[in-house]
Amino acid sequence: MVRPSMILVIGLVVLLGFVGPRRHSEVSAAEKLGSHGVSAITPLLAKRGQLIVDDDGGLPRGVDTKGVAGSQIRVRSTDEKWKWVTAAKVWRSQWKPGMGHTPVISYSQFKEKDLIVEVTFRFGLATESWHTQSFRVALDDRPLITGHVLSAWANPNNDFIQTGFLLQHIKKTPEKKVLKNLLLDQQSIQIVPGKWYTAIVEVVGDEALFRMGSHVAYAKSLEIAVPKNLMSLTVGTTWHEVKRVRIWKAVPNPEWSQRKAAVLESRQHAEDSSNNGDN
Repeated sequence: MVRPSMILVIGLVVLLGFVGPRRHSEVSAAEKLGSHGVSAITPLLAKRGQLIVDDDGGLPRGVDTKGVAGSQIRVRSTDEKWKWVTAAKVWRSQWKPGMGHTPVISYSQFKEKDLIVEVTFRFGLATESWHTQSFRVALDDRPLITGHVLSAWANPNNDFIQTGFLLQHIKKTPEKKVLKNLLLDQQSIQIVPGKWYTAIVEVVGDEALFRMGSHVAYAKSLEIAVPKNLMSLTVGTTWHEVKRVRIWKAVPNPEWSQRKAAVLESRQHAEDSSNNGDN
């Protein structure tokens, strides 16, 4: 005979959803949504491992700070080029001619070969002759590689590099002489000013997958199969807003080999090419 007390205990267990501890990659839909109402994109090339960074603007800038699970993370940005908009809870760039390099936010003090990076951003209308609209996620191995192990660009009109939805590898000497510049993938882009987008970059071994909405770019290159210790976001010269940044350790997705052809079906064929753009 089942006692009433046992029924009560069983009911509480079901109500509380007590199913044992979960890994970081096994998050619920509510947890993925987060405080900013930004849902995480399902990774395809990789699976999420440990969460390294979760920044909705609350991490201090310019100093070492505690990342997720007690890890040390350094977040850097140039104060006069970024403004914290309290009401909207976003970082807004405010670049003007004469300010030098366009606005950057960087995250360092980790070291992982395989990563997932997810960023929610938008940019404004180009209303001045000097306005450009572009957004780049760069993964680096400093100081061993000057340049970028991998750059993922959403670039409608910045003539600094080819326009489009891009993946690039660039290596330079410490004096900034270009040694290698590979345009690993170039796809067309349609992006609307003022609209929020969430972009995801996945790197596992020598493969990289970059997605944003219906846009897909892919690369397979030994040049990207190295440890990464810095991730940076670089924007164009009109105003750009960054709402949330997350970085996870990545582990291979065993289903990728079966899904790969379907995921990449929409891509146009892109040949590797080289140029002397980027900085």
